[in-house]
Amino acid sequence: MSLTRPRSRAIGANLIGQIDDFMSWLLFGHETWLVAVLKGVPLFLYIYFLIAYVPNYVYYGFSQYIPFLKFTPETAFIFAAAAAGGNFLVLIILALWTQAARGRRSFAWIFIRIVDFGQLLFVYLVMIPYLAFNMAGGTFVPPEGTEAFPIQSLVFGALVALLGAAALVFFAVEYRRVTRREARQAEAASAAYQAG
Repeated sequence: MSLTRPRSRAIGANLIGQIDDFMSWLLFGHETWLVAVLKGVPLFLYIYFLIAYVPNYVYYGFSQYIPFLKFTPETAFIFAAAAAGGNFLVLIILALWTQAARGRRSFAWIFIRIVDFGQLLFVYLVMIPYLAFNMAGGTFVPPEGTEAFPIQSLVFGALVALLGAAALVFFAVEYRRVTRREARQAEAASAAYQAG
């Protein structure tokens, strides 16, 4: 009797392994200047979103938009400052656990890289397009007499989402290129060692 893994589990394990290898390269591997820019700018925007946007939403939500709260501006500011401080702590934890996962292969460390991959997708496909949508005049809570979803904001947000998807495709292509080159170099070094 053969103990084979069910096909769905094998596919899932293979996918997790590929994501883990990809994130190990993206977070810790050799990179070109373009890869560094495509990582650094979204990281800056992610920090900006957590430190500036989220507390701003907390402030207006607690002071104006959540009907059963309607706190005073001073009280809402305290909640907004607490949200900013909490988000700053989250950023520190994310940085520490990502660096701690470098080169480690247990379930917990792989899970951390999977979470980082989810954040990568969120930043490129949701957060940055939302910031672009917002910058072009779109809002989910429009002031009285204004349009919530002007066409230019929808188009700009969709365009930025497409650019984010293109950046992810570029990462995948660059990852394949680098890993194939490194595999060829390792194979050549192994052949030279065996020949010598």
